[in-house]
Amino acid sequence: MNKSYLLGRTVGSIVNDNFATARVFKYFGVDFCCGGSATLEDACRAAGADVEKVIAALEAGDVTDGGAIPFDRWPTDLLIDYVLKIHHRGIRAKGPGLLNDIRTVARVHGDAHPELLQLIPLFERSLADLESHLQKEEQVLFPYCYALFDAHLRGDAHQAMHCGSVANPIRVMLHEHNDEGTRYKFIRVLMKNFIAPEDACATYRLMLQDLEAFMDALFEHIHIENNILFPRFVALESRCVK
Repeated sequence: MNKSYLLGRTVGSIVNDNFATARVFKYFGVDFCCGGSATLEDACRAAGADVEKVIAALEAGDVTDGGAIPFDRWPTDLLIDYVLKIHHRGIRAKGPGLLNDIRTVARVHGDAHPELLQLIPLFERSLADLESHLQKEEQVLFPYCYALFDAHLRGDAHQAMHCGSVANPIRVMLHEHNDEGTRYKFIRVLMKNFIAPEDACATYRLMLQDLEAFMDALFEHIHIENNILFPRFVALESRCVK
């Protein structure tokens, strides 16, 4: 990667080319999922990050693929499967247990660390909003887009969506992604970048690790949809719906 190449790219496209670069953006607080359409320079400015330092980190050679999944090279139906089976199942499988852990830690450490008491309603609201979001994808958006993809493979036309265009549910999904992105950026600051305080017990430390992993998986979900799947859905509809 060179400086001129990077400056002309959006952060979402950089991550699409090599998902390992997401680690650099996360370190500098640069939004690559909800804000993936921003240029590198604009995204760094919004994050208060020094673009020269970000570029240096990207060029340093420590962001080789390293087993990173090339999502942008996957077929559309496989990507939808991944979102459903990894992200949707993961949120539902891990979210309730993590909420219980947050409540347990807050009962023990809440007096010394009142931010834990703030975290409980934030995470409760997130799980409720995410469940509604997942159901919209499963019941409305994805069935239509699976059918679009199949029609495209067969070379067939497909009828328009009942709500007029796939752009309409996508607009709702983007808004909800932005809300969750904003919520978890606040949570990251509230929890001091998930660094455990000196008096944290093992359960407290594990909860912070799990919360950060939950956020990372959610941001991967948002990145895949905002920067790969949603543009594909719009393109598929333009080809198949006449």
